[in-house]
Amino acid sequence: MNLADADVLSGVVGHRLIHKPLFHLFGFPVYITNQSLMIIVAGLLMLIIFPAMAIRMKRNPVPTGVFNMLEAMLDFLRREIFDPMLGPWAETFTPYLWTCFFFILLCNLMGMLPVNEVIQMVNHYSNLAIPEFWGGPTGNVTVTACLAICTFLTVHVTGVLEHIRIARHAKRHGMDEHPLGEGRHVAAGTSGVPDDRVTCEVAPKPLAWPLALPVGIFIYFKGMVPTVPLPWLLGPIFFVLELLSTLVKPLSLTMRLFAVMMSGPLVIAVFVSMIFLAAGYIARSLIGIPVVLFGTAFESLHLLEAFLQAFIFTLLSAAYIAEAVIRDH
Repeated sequence: MNLADADVLSGVVGHRLIHKPLFHLFGFPVYITNQSLMIIVAGLLMLIIFPAMAIRMKRNPVPTGVFNMLEAMLDFLRREIFDPMLGPWAETFTPYLWTCFFFILLCNLMGMLPVNEVIQMVNHYSNLAIPEFWGGPTGNVTVTACLAICTFLTVHVTGVLEHIRIARHAKRHGMDEHPLGEGRHVAAGTSGVPDDRVTCEVAPKPLAWPLALPVGIFIYFKGMVPTVPLPWLLGPIFFVLELLSTLVKPLSLTMRLFAVMMSGPLVIAVFVSMIFLAAGYIARSLIGIPVVLFGTAFESLHLLEAFLQAFIFTLLSAAYIAEAVIRDH
């Protein structure tokens, strides 16, 4: 088998493992592909690793080995990222954000393993027909789009629900939290006559569900307009721009993760192909040595990107959630 015959992009390009659809969803056939199989494998690994880690920590609170590394990563994300950004909401959204980080990290790392290249070599020398079942799910734009949509729904559904809850209960952390405006300041012991010397808070009455629902939705979208005084013509313009920004955010999450994880194998394929543009073994050897050295260095950088892109996706998700549920943002 020649090196030129190897398909180094087979892991990032989805292909069907079974030609017959498993089932039909809304009239569309659903096939099992190498990347969908890797999604299942990543999910199963998480269901095995983290429950085992929790059971082991109950028996022995001092982690060792791989579990020590995982706990350090979990603790770093919680203490340094989620707690400062989300504050009292960290407890609520930490499980989702942890899941995003480790799922993306596992998918990124699995996509870097040259399993399909080994399968191609085995098939060539043994005349077998082992299917190239391996792949990197995050090299598929549909997978990264689904992850971005999950974050998009989490951000806006929880943001709207929080504003509805505030409207429903009228007060949470003080009069500034009420969506209908600030509370009134009245003098203690008087019958509602304003007095600047002694103040106390009178919060508006809670709203019933039928009224709290539209009020909460209105206040959530009203928060997209800056609170500083603006000419009346600029308010709608800022709202449209902020609404477009809201729709662009999941697109940026999608394309950033997809482009970075797709670019690694693509760059390696381009540089390897340069070897075979030269004629003769001497010329190919002279080109091949720096290409191999560069490829090794680039794969090391790509390994760092696997961790970095999982971290960036999780960091941005936490920032978007904080922006939606914390009114001070």
